[in-house]
Amino acid sequence: MTPLSIAYVATAAICVVVGLQHLVTALRVEDRRLQLLFAIAAFGVAGDAVFERRNYGAATAEEFLAGMPWTALFIVTTIVALSWYIALRTGAARRWLLWGVSALGVLTVVLDFIVGIAYRGSVALGVVTLSWGEKVAYLSGTTNPLRIIGDLVLFGFLLILLDSTVRMARRGEGRQARLLGISLVVYALGLLTIIPADIGWFHLPSPHTFAFLLIVAAMSWDLSEDLIRASELSREVVANERRWRQLLDSVQLLVVTLDREGRIISMNPYAEKVSGHSAREMAGRHYLEFVHEDERDDVRSAVDRGLEGDPESENERILITRDGERRMIRWRSVVLRDAAGDPEGLLSVGADVTDRRQSEEELQRTAGELELTVAELALLKDRLEEENVYLREEIRQEHGFEDIVGGSDPLLYVLHKVRQVAPSDTSVLIHGETGVGKELIARTIHQESARANGPFVVVNCAALPPNLIESELFGHERGAFTGADRQRRGRFELAHGATLFLDEVGELPLELQPKLLRVLQEGEMERVGGSETITVNVRVIAATNRDINEEMEAGRFREDLFYRVAVYPITVPPLRDRREDIPLLVEHFVQHFAQRRGLRIDEIPAEVMRSLRAYDWPGNVRELQNVIERAVLTTTNGVLRLAEPLQQIPNGLAKLRPTGSGFAGLTLDEVERGYIVEVLETTNGQVSGAGGAAEILGLHANTLRYRMKKLGITVGKKTGTVSIDS
Repeated sequence: MTPLSIAYVATAAICVVVGLQHLVTALRVEDRRLQLLFAIAAFGVAGDAVFERRNYGAATAEEFLAGMPWTALFIVTTIVALSWYIALRTGAARRWLLWGVSALGVLTVVLDFIVGIAYRGSVALGVVTLSWGEKVAYLSGTTNPLRIIGDLVLFGFLLILLDSTVRMARRGEGRQARLLGISLVVYALGLLTIIPADIGWFHLPSPHTFAFLLIVAAMSWDLSEDLIRASELSREVVANERRWRQLLDSVQLLVVTLDREGRIISMNPYAEKVSGHSAREMAGRHYLEFVHEDERDDVRSAVDRGLEGDPESENERILITRDGERRMIRWRSVVLRDAAGDPEGLLSVGADVTDRRQSEEELQRTAGELELTVAELALLKDRLEEENVYLREEIRQEHGFEDIVGGSDPLLYVLHKVRQVAPSDTSVLIHGETGVGKELIARTIHQESARANGPFVVVNCAALPPNLIESELFGHERGAFTGADRQRRGRFELAHGATLFLDEVGELPLELQPKLLRVLQEGEMERVGGSETITVNVRVIAATNRDINEEMEAGRFREDLFYRVAVYPITVPPLRDRREDIPLLVEHFVQHFAQRRGLRIDEIPAEVMRSLRAYDWPGNVRELQNVIERAVLTTTNGVLRLAEPLQQIPNGLAKLRPTGSGFAGLTLDEVERGYIVEVLETTNGQVSGAGGAAEILGLHANTLRYRMKKLGITVGKKTGTVSIDS
């Protein structure tokens, strides 16, 4: 074989081996997209090498032309696979460019197989002798204008490499930037020869196949190194857990773990030996079953404090064994916390001091040993928990952000109530001002419930006209009303087996409330215009910013429906009552919007943060989010600046805030009408947009227009004059 043939055969063999390696790896990993794409790219390079060698050894022009479409197929396959691999690997490629290159690549292959895009008319086969004496064939003829399509594919991949390299460098991902930069240089050098060679400017074999080989080799090394690291981290997690288990199995102390409800989760062999009960027998049973009746109140109080995060430093309790024997155990407890830092159980470590109580010296020595051992166990537990959390985070490579941001006491109390009610099917009523995140709380309840695999169906009762709400909730039969040209399932049917969220339930028309009550009580409903009774199993979560008690007193909301909906009420505090959460929210929104727009913001000035904390936020978190989004859009030098100064609500509007006495004798509609009119007059009739009434009120513009129509408020289109229909 000639040196050039050996090079092509070696290239094909290497790429086949690399492709098979990653194909086999894809069958063993959970997310196999990267491995499959890279295997396809490697096989594409191998195919290109085989046909390039065949073409350069062609004996006739027809034989050379017959191989060119296959060469194009394998080159396009390699480019498209590598492009999508880079997009998934780095997240730095532009989607429109990826789809453009992919579409042009498919078009190139199709045209090349049908009409041929390299030459038009007759072609001639030529032979050139290389410096070492090897002869290779080439074609010469009139260049086909369609060749530009294939050239665009080649340049498109060059743009993907260049754009991804720059964006990774800006993100500070040095390793990925260097890898992409090397690939860019290698590919660019290959590209400098492939197009001139195809056009006929010179007649030498193009090195693009070997450029692709170098790119595949570099990226294969990078991907394999990550897999090796992930495997090592997985083994380290297993080893840590094994060491922890060996420690528990060998220590001469009782180690018992309780969950949040006081049920026994696990116990070590020494605890089994002392108590006479097996771990399997004890699992799921309440700890009070094994406490002497004289100490149950004290033990219950101590455990409850521990589960709230304040365990007793040390105590001695009587343990009732399986044989009824009373053993004196000296206990120390450590609070187990979840990823959010909230208590989720207790790790209790005990020493059997029954046989040593009569000796003060032995008691002191035992106490010292117990204190030392518990401290070591606590330290080891904390270390293992931190290592396991870190290692699992590394393996998952999750790059997201929590939906609920904040650490203030009011918010933590809300989340505590969410955790209490989420596992049940109890109906929940969420109360809070506009923009505080009532829907987010509702979604969290759904996600933490047993219905999380089902849909979370949302109905905004305030945004729908009264004549459409019934059809939205319960559906309708064909011909039920004008325009009902087909049967339509309602939101209750869509939410069967899952969760239905009724936003602004206080806006629900009074005549529709009995039908809603029937569904909640009996789980049965009928479509509009239908007679068939439909059974549904739906958990209802409702939300409102109105005072439902006032609505019931005014006769606009049924009392029996209220007690059915508000089985478990949750009040979400306004942002002005949890100002300590504002810095966390600001940082969260800044990073979110900056990342979404490919920006980098390194500094939030202290004066900006002070102004944000001093503002009352009548629109709550939604208003804060809008302000930060505008600020990110206008930031140019990496330092966050507000798009416009924050302005507190004018005094005239502040007077309309409910204080309890200023609205005596007025209905809720009258108060709401007066407030909206006052805001509209302040904004000169502007409803939407920056500084408009909707922004001040913290409402969506369409919701405000619907309420204006409901309350008979109109605004002159030209003059901006606000009036109330009589």
